[in-house]
Amino acid sequence: MTSPPWSIDYRDGSANAFRARDDGRSATFEFVPVTPEQSSTGRYSGGAPKSGPLAAADVEALWALVHALDDDGAVHTTERGKGTGAFSLRDATGTRDYIVQRCPALAALDELITRL
Repeated sequence: MTSPPWSIDYRDGSANAFRARDDGRSATFEFVPVTPEQSSTGRYSGGAPKSGPLAAADVEALWALVHALDDDGAVHTTERGKGTGAFSLRDATGTRDYIVQRCPALAALDELITRL
């Protein structure tokens, strides 16, 4: 698991925003969905916004998926197309930004976020 302080900023394939942070005191998350007013169709909703603490097991699961996506260069892409995931990670090693194509690990991350 990554030692604090750290942050994960992720935008899913529909541009919904997920942010997770640990400042050394507590780990928290925030989900900021796209609203119909923000969507290109005027109809899409990413759901309800939510935020709260992250349990240690959720932090571990989150980082396992994020590290798997970060390490798998085969799923990285330079194009931010629909369905891709955009990441910005900050931890003791620095800042990394990358985009990944749709893949099982990205689907698993989206599922984890939905369960929080």
